[in-house]
Amino acid sequence: MSTSGLTAGDRIESRCSRCGDVTGHVIVAMVGGEVVKVECRACGSVHKFRPAKPVRARSEAPAVRHVRSGASRSEAVAVSRSEAARKAAVTRAATRAAQEAQATEIAWKVAMARQVQDGGVPYRMDGVFEEGQIITHPTFGLGEVRAILRPDKMEVLFQDGIRVLRCVC
Repeated sequence: MSTSGLTAGDRIESRCSRCGDVTGHVIVAMVGGEVVKVECRACGSVHKFRPAKPVRARSEAPAVRHVRSGASRSEAVAVSRSEAARKAAVTRAATRAAQEAQATEIAWKVAMARQVQDGGVPYRMDGVFEEGQIITHPTFGLGEVRAILRPDKMEVLFQDGIRVLRCVC
């Protein structure tokens, strides 16, 4: 596509490969008078220039949410058009969350059953902890140190889930 009068840095309409919609773009590269690369102003992705397709009649719900520049990628994902698809997604997410919560609770109970101690070591940010040690946290309760992540972080399994806490380790 020959685009006379356009230079790098000019604005042009193009179909974004990431957003999946025709949005405003900035020309990044041109070869022989043709636009080669553009940068999406909505999501910031740099991709090959794709001319805008002719507009067709669509349903009232847009296929892609329109996002402002600087918005996160999760806000630019496609939106399902059917009510049944939305309900199915919510049901799947709720089922998955319930299964993960149940698995975490079972893992916590197994860890607490293995460690037959009276309480555990009180958690302090300046404390030194080891893997497998039972700690008591004032907010989260009893937990088992699962892993030392960095010199100053540890992963602890509590009844309500795994949390990363600060330590001296």
